[in-house]
Amino acid sequence: MRSISLVLAAVLAVLTFSNSAEAQLLNRLKKKAKAAAEQKAEEKLSEQVELAARQAVEKSWNTVFGEVSADSSFGPLPFSMNSNVETEDVYNFDTATTMEITTVRSDGQAEPPAIMEMYFNEEELYTGTRFSSEEMKQDEGDLFIIYDLKHSAMVMLMENKNDKFSFAYDWEQSLENPLSEEEEINWEEVEEWQGYTKIGTKNIQGFECDGYRSENSEGVVEVWVSRDDFFGSHHLFKANANTRKMRGTLPENYPYGTMMEMISEDRASGDKTIMKVIDVRKNVDTRYAMADYPIMSMGGH
Repeated sequence: MRSISLVLAAVLAVLTFSNSAEAQLLNRLKKKAKAAAEQKAEEKLSEQVELAARQAVEKSWNTVFGEVSADSSFGPLPFSMNSNVETEDVYNFDTATTMEITTVRSDGQAEPPAIMEMYFNEEELYTGTRFSSEEMKQDEGDLFIIYDLKHSAMVMLMENKNDKFSFAYDWEQSLENPLSEEEEINWEEVEEWQGYTKIGTKNIQGFECDGYRSENSEGVVEVWVSRDDFFGSHHLFKANANTRKMRGTLPENYPYGTMMEMISEDRASGDKTIMKVIDVRKNVDTRYAMADYPIMSMGGH
């Protein structure tokens, strides 16, 4: 009887150990399955975030720069995506201007105006731009473009209700036209400049501006420029020449200075473009810290 009891005790112990081992194994399997499911969910969420970011940047890119191909009459854009591009840690701006851009068709009908806000820091070689128009709806979020001449970079900072992120590009065009050219010219003595004739001076938003006119078989252009130091480099203003609203409209090689007003008329179409600074704000305190806008990496333009 004693031997039967020992055998039953041994069998019970084996069964208990077996159940415990099986339970541990099941727990391990459950943990692995849970971890795999969580990882898959994270990967799917990451894919969704990347897809949403890609769609956002594509939409904003096309709104600001348009869909420009390599065989475009204006040529390819001088930007190539590079998530390793060097930037400032923080971009600080102390001056802001607001420019209104209006196109009037030959039949007298004017398109809805676009507003371009430009931000400057006279001590730094970078500028910031924000566009707004009927095409850029509020639900697309906020887009701020930084042109960094020092690092030959263009950075698009994007913000919506849930996220902040950025896309960085090499900016080939920033290496062109050395800044020293601006400092070698005494504009008070210049009456003719590469096809432009000086037409006088006038005050725009409190700044003395020189006016120039150029005319040829293609059209007529009248520009008014300020050479006040607080606007920064002439080349920083021209950075926006690649945007859809200004590409093909902003005249090339106009006398150096920050453009405060321009009237351009195309002889072939009869269309007229009017660009004018309607507001200048000094002592603004606008800053963008790149740590708040992590640079995303994906297919470039």
